Amino acid sequence: MAINVQSLGTYVEEKKLPLLRKAVIGSKSASLFNLQTGIKGATKLNLLETNVAFGDGTACGWNEAGESKLSQRMLTPGAIKVNMSFCDKKLLKTWMNYEVRVAAGQKTLPFEEDFTNGVVEDVNAKLEKAIWQGDTASSDANLNKFDGVIKIADAATLAKVLTYATGDSASDIVKDVYAAIPSAAFTRGEVKMYMGADMYRGYIQELIANGNLVITTGVQDVAMPDSILVPGTNVRVEGVAGLDGTGRVFASYADNFVYGVDLEGDEEKLEMWYSQDNREHRLAIEFIAGVQIAYPDMVVTAKKQ
Repeated sequence: MAINVQSLGTYVEEKKLPLLRKAVIGSKSASLFNLQTGIKGATKLNLLETNVAFGDGTACGWNEAGESKLSQRMLTPGAIKVNMSFCDKKLLKTWMNYEVRVAAGQKTLPFEEDFTNGVVEDVNAKLEKAIWQGDTASSDANLNKFDGVIKIADAATLAKVLTYATGDSASDIVKDVYAAIPSAAFTRGEVKMYMGADMYRGYIQELIANGNLVITTGVQDVAMPDSILVPGTNVRVEGVAGLDGTGRVFASYADNFVYGVDLEGDEEKLEMWYSQDNREHRLAIEFIAGVQIAYPDMVVTAKKQ
């Protein structure tokens, strides 16, 4: 029996929400950060720190000590949109013309899924970079929608700011960063260390050369791990493209890095439609995104001198 798809909607409309979700939280860093939804504008993250003080249990009376400290950090996201148009008639003189329907009322975009997936992938790539390198003062339209982790960290008081020189090994940098991580960070969950994917590749090769990562003789097609534990520790190193070219390394407990999005309202959409007035196919993506560090004093960073 032939396949009848007349009752099915187009790919994009049917997959609208999954594609949007893939676009907004599909980058590696976004998937690793503490995700906060329902963010529609500047939002204060409410934080609680508890400091207990032991008293003398052999004495009577009430000797009050210790405190529960409430504080806030502002997460200021950016409202982002992507507007694109696709004129299918431009394909008539190409090898793709066999998919073009010229007649009025018969409009479908050839290779719609490929075009849409390409857009989503590029949104992911640009969001990944903005998460770390975003700067509202930048002239780059892809970076000036919200401040990224680097700018936020450089404006805060961190646990430690380390510097290293050109030529220092990635292994030594990792060791120094690890040694500077506050002990309290380990009590708050999994601790991660982030570096550019470019530095991460070098780090993996150093581990192999130093015998800290053993490739069994005779084993073929051994892939580079997506992440790796610093030898002898429980700290996982993540190579992220958003830090490529920066030479920066960051470490803290994973939930300390917050990624805020809406993902709950109608403000976020991925739509693909044929515009009767403009006689072309159009794509629109709208979403809100931003980052913040909850407790800067739990963050260690390293940067090149």
